[in-house]
Amino acid sequence: MKIYKFGGSSLGSAARIRKVAGIIADASAEDRPPVVVVSAIYRVTDLLLEAAAAASAGRENYRQILDDIRQMHERVFMDLFPGGNDGGISTLTGKDLIELYDLVHGVFLLRELSEKSTALLLSFGERLSARIVAGYLNTQGMPAVYIDARELIVTDTNYCNAKVNTGETSLKVRERMGADGAIPVVTGYIAAAPDGTTTTLGRGGSDYTASLIGAALGAEEILIWTDVDGFFSADPRRVRDARVLPFISYAEAMELSHAGAKILHPYAIQPAMKASIPVLIKNSFNPDAPGTRIEREVQRQQAQQHPVTGLSSINRVVLLNLSGSGMVGVPGIASRLFSCLARSSVNVIFISQASSEQSISLAIDPQQAAKAKKALEEEFASETAARLIDPLVLRRNLAMVAVVGNNMTGHPGVSAQLFETLGKNGINVIAVAQGANEMNISVVIDNRDEDKALNCIHESFFLSQRKIHVFIAGTGTIAKSLIRQIEKHRLNLRQEKDLDVLVCGLANTGMIAVCDGGIDLEHWEISLEARTPASAGIEGYIRLLMERNLHNTVFVDCTASGAVAECYPQLLQANISVVTANKLGMAGPAELYESIRMAQKGSNARFLYETNVGAGLPIINTLNDLKNSGDNIISIQGVLSGTLSYIFNELRKGGRFSDIVRKAKEAGYTEPDPRDDLSGADFARKVLILGRELGYSMEYTDVQCESLVPEELRGDMPVGEFLDRLGMVDDLYAERIGEAGENGMTISYAGEIRNGKASIGVKHVPLASPLAGLSGSENMVVFTTDRYFDTPLVVRGPGAGAEVTAGGVFADILRVASYLV
Repeated sequence: MKIYKFGGSSLGSAARIRKVAGIIADASAEDRPPVVVVSAIYRVTDLLLEAAAAASAGRENYRQILDDIRQMHERVFMDLFPGGNDGGISTLTGKDLIELYDLVHGVFLLRELSEKSTALLLSFGERLSARIVAGYLNTQGMPAVYIDARELIVTDTNYCNAKVNTGETSLKVRERMGADGAIPVVTGYIAAAPDGTTTTLGRGGSDYTASLIGAALGAEEILIWTDVDGFFSADPRRVRDARVLPFISYAEAMELSHAGAKILHPYAIQPAMKASIPVLIKNSFNPDAPGTRIEREVQRQQAQQHPVTGLSSINRVVLLNLSGSGMVGVPGIASRLFSCLARSSVNVIFISQASSEQSISLAIDPQQAAKAKKALEEEFASETAARLIDPLVLRRNLAMVAVVGNNMTGHPGVSAQLFETLGKNGINVIAVAQGANEMNISVVIDNRDEDKALNCIHESFFLSQRKIHVFIAGTGTIAKSLIRQIEKHRLNLRQEKDLDVLVCGLANTGMIAVCDGGIDLEHWEISLEARTPASAGIEGYIRLLMERNLHNTVFVDCTASGAVAECYPQLLQANISVVTANKLGMAGPAELYESIRMAQKGSNARFLYETNVGAGLPIINTLNDLKNSGDNIISIQGVLSGTLSYIFNELRKGGRFSDIVRKAKEAGYTEPDPRDDLSGADFARKVLILGRELGYSMEYTDVQCESLVPEELRGDMPVGEFLDRLGMVDDLYAERIGEAGENGMTISYAGEIRNGKASIGVKHVPLASPLAGLSGSENMVVFTTDRYFDTPLVVRGPGAGAEVTAGGVFADILRVASYLV
């Protein structure tokens, strides 16, 4: 014999009740007919509470709410029993509804709603649904009998969350459940005190009813039919990649349920576990799905390969903290604390005590916070007055997240991995508790971080694919190349690295696109919409990013905007990693540079800017590796402008300076105005960044920069006129090359940092120098160090171009990903 429990969502309409009847018919054909336990029809319990609250407050709209409840049942009734062929069920449900109206009207007249009245009022949901289900089964040729669980389950008088007397309940169940062949349809959730008054088992208590009946009857299995495919590794509404757990142990199910998993009543496992009855979670909308099987021991081949089985959370808790020096070494404080709360019927969800015995932290339901605070203040009034115990502290707007798994026991590193994951995502742990059995670690956090915590923990323990959420500022050439590269390699990263790079945001000065699940990169342009006042400017974009509070978030700056660079400290302080191709942060004013560095030090986020100096060349990383390994850097020399590298490489071949500049512009090597390149300003910013990396306190004005724009051509002048007049310096460069050649040298526009000084300009370099051997638009940096003195370390390659720069940005994104996930 099996127990079938159907939740409210499975009974939400006539069509759903027919589906339930089909499931019962299939079970009856294969085996003995099951015992059926039903909840109230979907939403009815909430509407009953709403009507009660309205009536007790003196609001006459309680009548409309009751009318809605009546109409819901009438619609189901008329659909299931056309022509009134109901076997008298309509008369019984009509009497129930009249009694309900009278009860709520009495609440309205008295303006009082006791827990005793609430329990009775809430019982009508299950009573109505059980009558309808039993009646419908009878019309379908399946003899069924309605059973009120108040005849079976005996509890104390804690009316709305009653404690069950399992001994008396088992006797009554065995006496009442005869072997007459009819299918018992039992009201879930409700019970009775010894005096016969109605009590309830707490929200979701129909699961508990099924388990109590199953244990009393020695059932073969207890099947909990709901609207999902089973017990998930996390709440699928919060964690998109949560997956069904095919098998879990009783202990795991109990831990997850007590810590917030709403699929199962917290007490439902206890009777089944005592009687060693398997519990199955099944989907009434998808009965062929295997569901989740809950047993005492999960077979070795069925066990999870990871230490963590699943996560659960409670969104709203209040943390109550009792502390004070007068608690240290004083016996009985904890006993008084918990006895006081027990007398006030306050349920403690979470307990954490400092090893110094100076504080005890408890998490409780917010609805019980005021009652708990008042009771404890009265209990410890004398100690508080004597300043032995500090005034009670309550922290609200918190959430509790539990990490559960049998395999956590004796598995080193689980706690370290958990806290590292939370820390990298900027999630502050306010309190923590772990049981001696090591199968549950619970943390209390700000409830705004609940979704972020669940997702990053879920990924960290390999329960789902790792993700990184990218928000890009700018949609220019570098951003377009970056998007193409991510789109092209995303599948490979998923398959080879178990990493999904989601571009969740794109913005330029006038348009924006934001999607938590990732923008379609193949058609990203059509996702862009005009920015509203709420999303205007970089501030609006960052506000949207922060409101989403996604885990593993990376902000990518593909602009050349100083305003965007000024936001780096804010992002880092919010534990959002930054990858930037924009030099105006690290080469900006010293105040901004220092604020970025300070924010980086105080954050768990990463800040990567490799492309600031050499596009795709590993210059910053090489420099940091040399420093971190203890090498002394004597000097850095190099060519850090692809445009100027091209111009001087062509000059060495014998071309005329003005012709080469014109040719470079036509080929797209220069900015629209070549003077932007010839001024050396961009080169100077790169040298400034390298100088700062070496630890020198430098400003942009400290870099001695030789401009290649003749002084008389630096004014406001059309580009065409500038190019026409640039020939005036052709002879000058021809002379410089000649002079250098007489000394066995050539010229190069190069930079150097030595002894805290930085300079850029036209320099004579030996023909054997690496700088003289460049070709095309190559860049090069030469590190002369104590280790690399006789043969300096050279980094050489393409130093410009959207594809190369985007590749460097992409590489930095993946470096952040490897750190975060």
